[in-house]
Amino acid sequence: MAKPLRFRYAPGSWSEARVRDELLQALQANIGAEMGDPWYSSPDGVEAVRFEMDNGDVALFCWDDDAGYWLGNTETPSALWRTDKVGWEEVPYPIRRWAERELLAQLTEESPWLEDYPHLSWFFLPVFLSKDGRETTREFFRDHAAGFPDAERDEALSFYEELLSTGALDEYRETMAGKLGTSEVMDLTRMSATMGEFNAAAILLEAGYDVTPEAAVTTGHSIDY
Repeated sequence: MAKPLRFRYAPGSWSEARVRDELLQALQANIGAEMGDPWYSSPDGVEAVRFEMDNGDVALFCWDDDAGYWLGNTETPSALWRTDKVGWEEVPYPIRRWAERELLAQLTEESPWLEDYPHLSWFFLPVFLSKDGRETTREFFRDHAAGFPDAERDEALSFYEELLSTGALDEYRETMAGKLGTSEVMDLTRMSATMGEFNAAAILLEAGYDVTPEAAVTTGHSIDY
């Protein structure tokens, strides 16, 4: 099972010619792909391309004078196999924000019902567009009201939108979003239990408490908060 979306950091000198030779050709040979301009302008001093695969996968690659950054829900070209995966917060902010704009635009194009929930879309972006979990995670929110008992979809999503708009969980986005999982098979019980942690966070925040997910305790274990 693939993990939530993360960047690959590829230090060294990159050019469009190298991108075509080492990335595009590999993707074309294995699954079929086209390389084009990104939907949004890349940051100053950064070149960028967008790969769209025949099977619906997508990937972004950008580079500056020092390194390249890959992000995609498709197979990784062999030229990048030995590169390090890095979290969203480890990538320079202008690159991270550009990539988020690209993928959020794609997400709302594919799932327009998410357009009214920008904070929820941003928070769960690493799983909503993950390689294996993009269908099941969105289906969970769309058809099962994110596991919220006795609620319509819009009621449940509005609740989580309000919670996430506070920013209280932003620092823990990758940890908390990743708990939802990226499986091709939906596990409604497990996913609903995960959202129960968000419900608990909402109660604690409303009561005036700060929340720290996966808080370490003296036994060496972690508790939810």
